[in-house]
Amino acid sequence: MLPAVLIACSLAASPVQVTTSATDEALIRQLIDAMKDADPDVRGNLANALAKIGPASVEPLTTALKDAVAERRAAAAYTLALIGSPSRTALPTLLDLLKDNDVDVRRQASYAISKIVPTGGGGR
Repeated sequence: MLPAVLIACSLAASPVQVTTSATDEALIRQLIDAMKDADPDVRGNLANALAKIGPASVEPLTTALKDAVAERRAAAAYTLALIGSPSRTALPTLLDLLKDNDVDVRRQASYAISKIVPTGGGGR
């Protein structure tokens, strides 16, 4: 897990946006797997790294929303919130998480939904 954490920290600290062409599906899965870490700072750094990768992370993060580990579900939801509207395909799963037994999972799912769903501003 340590290499994934180091990569995540490097990506999170990087001022440049990571492009999809530079991403590797195995790396994305490794970063998501590391999201079970008990340290919220580590999970936050991993979330920032995955958010920088962007839309390429959405599908594996949506799968992670169904993980058995609550910390990983919550971190995946938070990361989808950071990605924003490109995460719209995750909305059905996020809505299901509003009934999760873990309060942090429910909290992060509701936060993600609030960041993904567009708000007002339009006419009728």
